[in-house]
Amino acid sequence: MSSGVRIVCLLALLGCRDRHAAERARRSPLETAIARDLTARFATPVTASCALIAGTIAAKCEAALADGTKIPIEVGTDHKDWTWRIAGIVVEQKTITDYVTDELADLHVGQTVDCSPAVHVVQPGDRIACKLSGGGLAFVRVAADGTASLELELDPQAAAARGEIVTPERDSELVKISRGLEGLEGESDGEEEAVPDGGLPTDLQCDGGAATP
Repeated sequence: MSSGVRIVCLLALLGCRDRHAAERARRSPLETAIARDLTARFATPVTASCALIAGTIAAKCEAALADGTKIPIEVGTDHKDWTWRIAGIVVEQKTITDYVTDELADLHVGQTVDCSPAVHVVQPGDRIACKLSGGGLAFVRVAADGTASLELELDPQAAAARGEIVTPERDSELVKISRGLEGLEGESDGEEEAVPDGGLPTDLQCDGGAATP
């Protein structure tokens, strides 16, 4: 290979590295802004990583908590600033735990609640399963407007069956099976009636923010 060819190859390599470095520098303010804002929002360390989508001016980002919980991020731009928001409804552990605990108290069910992890990111209609100290589960469904409904499964065996990841159709089928096994019609010693919809006590949606590209 001639020296001229080597110089051209070297320049091409340096140009590629410079472009990648520039792209990383361009993404850095966005990653920093997301991590900073979510760390303040959740009072726990949050990291963020972004990648520019090839052939576009768009970026794809994801945040993560120290426990491994992933937080999907929707990113946009007005050609001046990056804009971002969490792609879903955010429910913090304390918020959901307090909600379930209050409902249990109203029903005179003396059990403690574990709604780990620290942050839940759900889509409208998804359910969050909280563990009860008696071996059962509390299922909380969150609607798009922030209202929630609670269903309790106090029997440990029935709760184990209901706790699997299932489709809405399978979920409905498991409810019928659970009630059938207990030999009751419409009521159950191990399962309370669903609590009517009610709003959770804090704003669930984190709207995000902006960062200069």
